[in-house]
Amino acid sequence: MPPPPTIAQQLAAKQREISVAEFFERNRQILGFDNLQRALLTTVKEAVDNGLDAAEEAAILPEITVEVAKEREDRYRVAVTDNGPGILRREIPNVFGKLLYGSRFHSHRQARGQQGIGISAAVLYANLTTARPARITSKVEEEDTAHVLEVFLDTQKNQPRVDSEDVVLWDRAHGTRIELELKARYVRGRQSPYEYLRGTAIVNPHARIVLVEPDGTRVTFERATTDLPPAAKETLPHPYGLELGELGFLLKASRRPTLGEFLAKDLQGVSARAAKDLLERAGLPAGSKPVSVQGAAQERLLAAMHDTPLVNPSADCLSPIGATLIKRGLRNVLGDLKPEFFAPPVTRPPRVRGGFPFMVEVGLVYGGGLPPDQPVQILRFANRVPLLFQQGACAVTNAIGNVDWRRYGLDQKGGSGVPSGPALVLVHVASTKVPFTSEAKEAIAEDPEIDKELTLALQAAARHLRTHLSRKSRRDFASDKFEIILRILPKLAERTSRMVAKPVPDLTPVITKIMDVVNVETRIAAEAKFVRVPVEITNYTPRPRVLELFAEVPPELLARATFEPAPDGTDATLGRVWWTLPKLLPNGRTTLAASFPPGTEVDANDFDWYVAGIDEAHILGADPLPGDWDVRLPRTIVEAAEIAAQEGAAAAGSDEEVDYDAAEASADVRDED
Repeated sequence: MPPPPTIAQQLAAKQREISVAEFFERNRQILGFDNLQRALLTTVKEAVDNGLDAAEEAAILPEITVEVAKEREDRYRVAVTDNGPGILRREIPNVFGKLLYGSRFHSHRQARGQQGIGISAAVLYANLTTARPARITSKVEEEDTAHVLEVFLDTQKNQPRVDSEDVVLWDRAHGTRIELELKARYVRGRQSPYEYLRGTAIVNPHARIVLVEPDGTRVTFERATTDLPPAAKETLPHPYGLELGELGFLLKASRRPTLGEFLAKDLQGVSARAAKDLLERAGLPAGSKPVSVQGAAQERLLAAMHDTPLVNPSADCLSPIGATLIKRGLRNVLGDLKPEFFAPPVTRPPRVRGGFPFMVEVGLVYGGGLPPDQPVQILRFANRVPLLFQQGACAVTNAIGNVDWRRYGLDQKGGSGVPSGPALVLVHVASTKVPFTSEAKEAIAEDPEIDKELTLALQAAARHLRTHLSRKSRRDFASDKFEIILRILPKLAERTSRMVAKPVPDLTPVITKIMDVVNVETRIAAEAKFVRVPVEITNYTPRPRVLELFAEVPPELLARATFEPAPDGTDATLGRVWWTLPKLLPNGRTTLAASFPPGTEVDANDFDWYVAGIDEAHILGADPLPGDWDVRLPRTIVEAAEIAAQEGAAAAGSDEEVDYDAAEASADVRDED
């Protein structure tokens, strides 16, 4: 009779390999499936991210539809449809039924999903909680029919199992649809599918996104632009971002005949001269084969890579949103709130951390319908994906809290923490390797380089806010002064005239002398056949003025507008229109008007007015032309303004200088060829 097994033998008999699917099945909270509400949001997020990535890679304007239907008490059916290029039949099971299967993990470029975990983790969760398969419909343009597969994920083997398969006609040229039944809870709040899609629409204004909620409510986020974001280009790995194991893999896989060619052609930022210097530091011959570099030689090579000055990684692998689209996305989604001020968005230059390039972008809006007595709203994004959870553990929130917002006009107890006020702050971090705190990708980890860039970008946006609040204070004071003068002076003149038995004098010159402003006044007039927006520009200054007037209007409104007189220029893409006004003499007035079809929802706040050719201290009802518009004023305007100013000075018997510094500050004025 054999002896009984020892303790070590008994323990050894219990040992077995654990698949990655089994691990995440037991630790699903790591992937964002730790409660019913979060599980639903994570499922929607992963499917939408995949659809956006697929469409953009194929240069297709994305159209995403998300449908959430309640099956019973705590069970929901989620269906997400995209118009991407579709998935080949042989790839469908692996894409949706195998963890760590994807096409972007080894690519050095910005992408929403890279690990190949997200959508297959949602399938795993659905299988686990309802024992129902994922139903995938996909069609590629080259085929006439769509493939429909029902897929389970075998957790013990981390392999897909196709439960059924069919071929159907589908009324789409190409695209993919995934349907999942899962245990979940739908709540419309700050951490809901609605808020996620709203945030996605802000930083992806080129996408059209539709949400159908369980009660049948249909919400559509229309695209605000038809321009696709710049495609992130695939780049080679950079030596500064390599670890020893990855370097060994690259050396082994390289087909270059010599180590020198490997460094110069398989890595980024290494010139032939830098490769020679690097190899001398490592004590390795340039003509040796890459595969022969092992052990201590690899360590010396890696140390030399990190010590040798090299060109920083290229930022071509990044796809920032850009200032124009940030502002357009915010305008498109926040339209109902009608903020009074959109700060010029800030895009910091590319920087490098750990050998990987990254960029920080910040947008800020203030006033309007934003709540004045609550903490400012924070919209966090990484690679164009909203981050809705773990706000307190995110480097973005900490960076916002470390800025002294009291200096910029917002309330902040003690000078630290999230400030209060009617404001919204948008922060986007783009990188080929965002340092998330977990696989759920819900918060950005602390990092000195990222924190520095976040702080600089936030301070730049905050300075714009401080400037706006200062201007607003001056304008409010001038408006109050103007209103008092217009209310009191006529009555005073009328009574005085009665007392001295003389006619009431023209008060315009008096008002001009007191106010010394150009007033831009916008009104809304709904008429039977159209909606009219008249704009009156009055020169209450003692000098003749030749001005350039600019209006910024939502592009969808601009497309429906007709103007009188016709504008001198229009940019339909940016929503801008401008006029060179006729010479306005002191007390002179001119009128412009925009007309829209009946029923058009238009508000005076939809128009942002800017004036070039006058100092901001002398403008009421408009702002000076922003310097970031990069507009060059026509030479004729400059000359006319100089002549008019000289004439005005001569008529007044004054030797004052021409007041045209504001025009030269607003635009680079040079002689035309």
